Amino acid sequence: MNKNTIYSLIGIAIIIGGGLLSIHTLFGSFNPFYVVVSGSMIPTINIGDIVIIKNNSFDTSFNNLKVGDIIVFRAPEAKTEDGKPKVIVHRVAEIGNFFQKEVIRTKGDANPYSIPGIDYPLFTENYVGKVEYVVPKIGTISMIITPPINYIIMAIIIGLLIYSIRPKKVQRDKETV
Repeated sequence: MNKNTIYSLIGIAIIIGGGLLSIHTLFGSFNPFYVVVSGSMIPTINIGDIVIIKNNSFDTSFNNLKVGDIIVFRAPEAKTEDGKPKVIVHRVAEIGNFFQKEVIRTKGDANPYSIPGIDYPLFTENYVGKVEYVVPKIGTISMIITPPINYIIMAIIIGLLIYSIRPKKVQRDKETV
């Protein structure tokens, strides 16, 4: 590897690191983007929409949520196939106290009622963030292209990016005197 390639890789690493740090500073999370995969929030949020959450300010903290806020949380009892808690996007329906701890109950806009073990009881450890923005239909792409294909595509794009910004050799004409 020559010097210019090394400098290019260092530059890309700095840009990616700076981008991640900026995202974390702005939103309070290294991953504030979540793709909606169920219809429980229709018509407010549709399947394939991306929600962008925030969890780094006073008004987006768990203790300052209000009934009607839309939040992202890890369901207390619902698990994915690999045993991790399911990530859910629902609206806050009720806020109360349980053994002197604040507890929240949520409900999907399209659901007739809250679902025990999914929508309640939610404590601060379940809370991921408050939905600040909804980007319609962009998440459909990530739902269609699943691993490992999406990783291969990302690697190709990064490779092409590195190739396109590499220094080009310029041939200079020799001047005759």
